Amino acid sequence: MSKAILKMFLFIVLASQTHAQKTKFKSGTSSPRNYYSEIKYEDVNGKIVIPVSINNKTYRFLFDTGAPNVISSGIFETLNIEKSTEITVSDANNNKQNMKNAIIPSLTIGDVIYKNSQALVFDDTNNIVFNCFEIDGIIGTNLLRKSIVKILPKENLLVLTNDRKRMSLSKDEAIDMVLRGGQSSPYISIGLQGENNAKEFLLLDTGASGFYDMCKKNYSTLKERNVTHELGNSIGASSLGMFGATKESVQYRVQIPTIKIVNHEFKNVITTTGNDDNSRIGSDILKYGDMTLDFRNKKFYFNPFEKQSDLDEKLFGFTPTIAENKLIVGMVWNEDLKEHMSYGDEILKVNDTDLAYLDLCHLLTMPSLFKNESTINITFKNENDEVNTMTLHRE
Repeated sequence: MSKAILKMFLFIVLASQTHAQKTKFKSGTSSPRNYYSEIKYEDVNGKIVIPVSINNKTYRFLFDTGAPNVISSGIFETLNIEKSTEITVSDANNNKQNMKNAIIPSLTIGDVIYKNSQALVFDDTNNIVFNCFEIDGIIGTNLLRKSIVKILPKENLLVLTNDRKRMSLSKDEAIDMVLRGGQSSPYISIGLQGENNAKEFLLLDTGASGFYDMCKKNYSTLKERNVTHELGNSIGASSLGMFGATKESVQYRVQIPTIKIVNHEFKNVITTTGNDDNSRIGSDILKYGDMTLDFRNKKFYFNPFEKQSDLDEKLFGFTPTIAENKLIVGMVWNEDLKEHMSYGDEILKVNDTDLAYLDLCHLLTMPSLFKNESTINITFKNENDEVNTMTLHRE
């Protein structure tokens, strides 16, 4: 919880319905024939935001490997597209919504021009994600399926090419990458090491906050095999998706002694389970190295900054989330704390920060109020409007 105030997953997937399955999301061409382009991106609290040009106007788009292309309803109206279909899609919390599926005549990223690519149309009116991150759309994997993408976090640079020879890539730092579904979502296998070892097949999702999130159905198997160690359990919610907050459910806080990605070991990884069908590696992997997603040749590369990464950290006994435009208690992990704090309690103040005077978007786009704090004084209000203040320590 030191890294983000809540988990945010902007993952979108075509729902498994007949009309959605027929949507391959693979239309469009790119030019020039051989391209190499370097694009400076903005890091907004772990989200990669890049400039995209449509009809000679520059927009802000999220770069998200867990989603297909998405444009705002405002762009859709500006393009005056006459024909579009409607399909059902799901976000990371399995919330479903119908969205228009349209063809964008032309869009440009850096020096690369994409013609007649498909995109979902999102009603961005009063949407917390689009409004707070000030984005106009999402560049997703269906646009990248014939490209090689390298992300250099120290330089805030995204490299886009279709020529492997233009990249410095070593086979020793590569593993296979599988593209799944009509939107070509990238999946890899990672190693998990506890008392026993296991492998997990999961999604590479740059739109997801955090380093690693484990789906609950996989947790059951990994627990039986003594790969993970349970640190606590809670009933509540702790994540925000494209279509809103997740539903209340039982989740687990767990520790994995070692996660191995390509040849690099991440020690003492702590995460929480979720309701999605897949585990995922999120954007925090970029804190530890450069990565390359070779969609064209179906390979994933990771170039670490250090020989080994230790993610061990002390945590507070609860996790916050956002609901109804308020910061609330999402999960309470500490058993003693459950006697005083519950899911849904509204957080009014953290140390000297009075949330009544803090813009909600600040909570999403700026570093967490809890970052670098070993002790916090927190004031919260329960369902009976009783106000309590507690001093909490990382443990």
